[in-house]
This record gives sequence, C-alpha cells and structure tokens, in this order.
Amino acid sequence: MNEQKTVLWWRLLSALAAGNLLLWLATAALVDAADPYTGWHLRLAGLYTAVCAFRSFVPRIDLERYCLLDSWVSSMALGRSAATVAEICFAVQVALVIHEFGGNAGLPWMQSLAPVIVVLLTVAQGFCWSSVITLSHLGHAIEESLWAITFTGVGISLGVAAPLLDGVWSTVGYAGAAFCAGYVVFMATVDVPMYVRRWRASLAAGERRLGFAEGLADAIGRRVVTRDWVIWKPEVAWLTGYFTGAVWLSLAMVWLPR
Repeated sequence: MNEQKTVLWWRLLSALAAGNLLLWLATAALVDAADPYTGWHLRLAGLYTAVCAFRSFVPRIDLERYCLLDSWVSSMALGRSAATVAEICFAVQVALVIHEFGGNAGLPWMQSLAPVIVVLLTVAQGFCWSSVITLSHLGHAIEESLWAITFTGVGISLGVAAPLLDGVWSTVGYAGAAFCAGYVVFMATVDVPMYVRRWRASLAAGERRLGFAEGLADAIGRRVVTRDWVIWKPEVAWLTGYFTGAVWLSLAMVWLPR
C-alpha cells in the first residue's frame, strides 16, 4: 500500500505531463509563430514543457539521489542539466513579458529589468548545482532566495504598470502582481526556511560534504531507487505544482498578445 501511493502519484504526474505536451502542440498549431515575439515564446515554452514532462516521467530528489526508475535516465546530473536549460528558458520568457509591459506602459526602467531577471535566475542555477554536487542545502536556500528576490521586482513592476494599461495587459498586470506577492510570501516563509533548517540539521549531524570532482561523479552515477511514500510524500506538492502550474504559466505567456 505504501508503494502503491507513490506509483499512483507517478502515474498521475505522467498523465499531466503528457497532457501538457499536447497543450503545447495545440498552442503551436493555433498561434502565429511567424511573429518573432510569439515564435520565441513558443520555442522557449516548448523546451520548458518538454523538460518538465521528462522530469515528470522520471522523477528525482536530486540532493538525496532518490529516484523511481533504475536507469541511466534517472541520473541526477542529467535531470539537473535539463532543469537548468528549462529554467533559463522560463526566465527569458518572464524577461520578454516584462520588457513588453515596460514598452506598453512607457516605463523604460521596467524594460531595463529584463536582462537582470535572466542574470539573477541564471546565477540561481549555479547555486542549485552547488547543492547537488556538494550535498549541502545551503545552495538551495540561496537559489530560492534569488528566485524570491527576482519575483519581488517582477511583482512590483507589474503592479506599477497595470494602472497605466488597458484591457488584457492591465488584467494580466494586476493578476501577475498578486501571484508574485503570494509566491514571494511562500518562498520567504516556507521554502527558504525549510532549506535553511535542512542545512543546519546536516551541519549538526556532521554529514559529509563532497568536493567538485567527487560530487559531480556522484551526481552522475549514484542513484537510490525507492518508491517509499514516506520519502516522496514531502516532495509531492511542489513537484506536482511545478511540473503542471508552471508549465501552464509558460504556455499562457505564448498567448499574451503583443
């Protein structure tokens, strides 16, 4: 029964991922990909959707090296590499939208935030890799803090721009600002403190840290196959939300009219 819960969740996650791939195909068939702006969003969302589907079909818990499938495709390094590409794609999408908002609202300073978003979220990937390689949760805490800081700026920008716009852009601006506020509160009160607690607990327990070469080899080759619900249950909420809701947001950005 314990393992059955994990398998049931895995099947649900895989079904949602397959549905998201179909959503991207439908989007590609319906939008005007000849328009450069829309075309870029479509390609970036395609990469993001595909990687999230891959990570749904082959779930992992990177730092602890847990996975569900005993195969080379469950390599932590492979999953993290794919995730790095996907999250930078998502960052570029957000930057494109912010640049467009700034142009529509006549706010040049908002447009100047676009490259900053990409830089901050790319740096965040480096800290995530540091955790995966060294087995220290400190990098995850810094990574999530950078996401929170980035979306604080995004939310404030959207809130300032929304009253200056009309129609769908104004609605999206207000909705986006509210979403960012909720996201930042969650990160500041739940996510970042969780990683800080894990980091402190590992220090107190004297857990071993790995150097770069040893850690990279470990991330490439070591995997612990388990379907124990006790292990996967704490990860279910964020993995499911990330691989579904974030994909829907990525696809929604393709549809936002220029």
